[in-house]
Amino acid sequence: MSCPTEDDIDALAEVYYDSFAEDPNNTWWWPQDRDAMFEWLHGRIRGKMANRNIRHYQVLDRQGGEVVAFARWDIPKGYEAMFGEWIGSKGDDALDVSRVVVDSEQQSDTTEPTATTAPVEEAAPSAVKTIAAPRGADPELCQFFFAKLAALSKKWNADQMLGLSLLCTSPKYYRRGAAKALLAPMLAIADAAGLRSYLEATPAGRPVYEKLGFRVVEVQKFDPDAFTGGKVKGLTTLSIMIREPQPLS
Repeated sequence: MSCPTEDDIDALAEVYYDSFAEDPNNTWWWPQDRDAMFEWLHGRIRGKMANRNIRHYQVLDRQGGEVVAFARWDIPKGYEAMFGEWIGSKGDDALDVSRVVVDSEQQSDTTEPTATTAPVEEAAPSAVKTIAAPRGADPELCQFFFAKLAALSKKWNADQMLGLSLLCTSPKYYRRGAAKALLAPMLAIADAAGLRSYLEATPAGRPVYEKLGFRVVEVQKFDPDAFTGGKVKGLTTLSIMIREPQPLS
């Protein structure tokens, strides 16, 4: 596990796209043009890397160096130094998580879908006001989607907690423990600091987080049917989950 740099943006965008592409309840605001979405992802990832209050971590395949998964964390004020170097420092330290990332045959009961959190990189209410929609996407759909997320974040005072704003796993690395490898070190730091943690989970991701101590505090459902011209049927469901700091062993 290591900090990605700008050289990794292509790979991160690929993992992001592939992990959410199969979930229409989280992608109905996307443009149909794949290249346009990649263009937007590049800009968003680069912008987030420039934010000193955000940390990115990735898990790499030791043999080929391929990005297996990556996570984005929002760090509350006053805790920046505890959660690793900002990407601008371009630190090269890496953590060996090979004991956590195991072969699926050895960990067959691990539920780890590709996309386990809502893509909430625009969760801050102030950011939603100025969000630029992907080229070819409907700006009103994007505004509606991210405004929902922003309202939840504000309601639960997420900026006062360690926030998991994004977690993506490449479809090629299902059920190999990559999510746990990305979560466990940061949650251990939160425990040591007595800090609560926050996320907004997809239905598929909820069991992953429950195993790590997160508990549902609210379930938010909304129907995008009216906003998509009938393209998306059924409710979009997000579970707001908070984890209390765990006692140190």
